[in-house]
Amino acid sequence: MDHPDIEQKLGGRGEEEQETRERILSAARQLMAQKGYKGATTRKISELAGVNEVTVFRHFKNKVGILTELLKEIMDVREQLEQGLQGEFADLKEMLVSYARTYYGLLVERKEIFMICMIEADNHPEVVQMFSSLPMTAVEVLSNKLLVFQEQGHLPKAVPFTAALMFVSTFFYAFMAKYRVNLDLEMVEEELFENASEILLQGIRGLK
Repeated sequence: MDHPDIEQKLGGRGEEEQETRERILSAARQLMAQKGYKGATTRKISELAGVNEVTVFRHFKNKVGILTELLKEIMDVREQLEQGLQGEFADLKEMLVSYARTYYGLLVERKEIFMICMIEADNHPEVVQMFSSLPMTAVEVLSNKLLVFQEQGHLPKAVPFTAALMFVSTFFYAFMAKYRVNLDLEMVEEELFENASEILLQGIRGLK
């Protein structure tokens, strides 16, 4: 026999628990980016999340568990990157600009996580591998797409990986310069996307 009232209550509780979990992660993300791993105590995390400290430990065994969960956010990007290469493009430059916009946007969305990685790289060497996963995934996805163009005769041999690495590195540096060292690049982001795409294409054409 079904019990809709009970199921509704359980479903509502599940949503409430998920919301609490997200508040804890959001608070931890903010505090760790500002104060580092040590400075973001579970007490401060619980206060900012609006829950008691016991609730934090109920959702995550310890602070390392919170950090691990936060770092997982960096790795889940392949589908979004591939979507940035889908659709009808007038030419290769338009496709590159679209990809640059998608990739840079993912970096900005995760900037707090990246700051945590930078702060904790010495104390937790394992985060370096997770830290590098986003740019390296971006290189791989773009390289695979450029390989298709190469096989169709539109790009010279041995270009795809090198071109993808140079292209992705441009935006990773721009991101780090802006959000890590507060360097003014004197260029709006869309202009950077356009210019980097054009420079890459000119370099590729010069190899033919």
